[in-house]
Amino acid sequence: MDVLIMGGGIAGLCLAHGLRQAGLHVTLFERDPAPAHRPQGYRVSLKDTGVQALRACLPGNLYDLTVATSIRPATRLIFMDHTLRPKFAKDLPQTLPGIDGLGVNRLTLREILMTDLPIRLGMDYQRYEPLPGGRVRAHFAGGHTVDGDLLVGADGVGSRVRAQLLPKAVVDELGWALYGRTRLTPGLLAATPPELIDSFNRITAPDRTAMAIATCRPFTPVPEAVARHAPGAQVTNVPDHLSWTLNVPRPDGLLHRQAMEAVRGWHEGVQRVVREADPGDTFILRTHSAQRVQPWDEPAVTLIGDAVHSMSPGRGEGANVGLRDARLLSEVLAQGRPKAEYEHQMLDYAFAAVEASLEHPFKPLDGGGVTGR
Repeated sequence: MDVLIMGGGIAGLCLAHGLRQAGLHVTLFERDPAPAHRPQGYRVSLKDTGVQALRACLPGNLYDLTVATSIRPATRLIFMDHTLRPKFAKDLPQTLPGIDGLGVNRLTLREILMTDLPIRLGMDYQRYEPLPGGRVRAHFAGGHTVDGDLLVGADGVGSRVRAQLLPKAVVDELGWALYGRTRLTPGLLAATPPELIDSFNRITAPDRTAMAIATCRPFTPVPEAVARHAPGAQVTNVPDHLSWTLNVPRPDGLLHRQAMEAVRGWHEGVQRVVREADPGDTFILRTHSAQRVQPWDEPAVTLIGDAVHSMSPGRGEGANVGLRDARLLSEVLAQGRPKAEYEHQMLDYAFAAVEASLEHPFKPLDGGGVTGR
């Protein structure tokens, strides 16, 4: 089987590894010219489902590298008002990395997943064409075409594969999430209130503006971990930082200024985190929620991740469900079973997760499910 994957996000890359581990031929096509071409978020929380999918699909050394470079876990769960007066707090049990989940830097994980894969960057996918004999042809901008046995749409919430395969599919627009990153210097670390360091936190103002600040420091420095587990892998040495998210009504163009205005009158420690952020690292993403779709009847095309079941990040399930897709589809194909088995199972558990995510109002805890294009 010759599998063509459209999209180099977390789910598509995990699938590519799972298929290669099973001995199948796979080529991944990514529109972006480089992994960091577009901002996509900073911290992702992987629960046990996502971690086990990575363990099942990745070569052992890349899984070990993912664990080694994962973010130190939070020590407290704390919800506060804008003055940092606690409303609820509790200590969190400390576990070894990889046990009961991982916090990862999105760019770090993506670069690890891109290691040792046949990836064609800068390939702007346009449409597919069913061929005689059950094969499929992918068309790209510039007139390029590639034929395969199966085309997998892993191209995010704006999926062109889904638009052709399921033209009546509906994806609802939800809120806006404003993302920022602040370099964690010794001075900032000393000045930041302890409630905001190494905690899983949520700060809510009287006007319902909500913010979360995550401390992002890896267990093992990236250069050391790469040298130990995957010499030659191209993984960016991301400096220690605080990543933060704000829910805002709509972007006004000057995003860093908008973030400063949103926290005006808040605790000085919060204002300093936003004030010292690099304006160039501040960006905004729209969150989405897909409506349930019915199984399709196209033998050479399928979908995974946000391309089919984008969801609110309220429960932090988006990336985890996408990784579950990758594991299940790779196992189904490796065993020679009909891909329809994957599709029926996926549509059941994925849209159950979509519906559960809508029971929680949008809250920008870590952006785990925001992977749209």
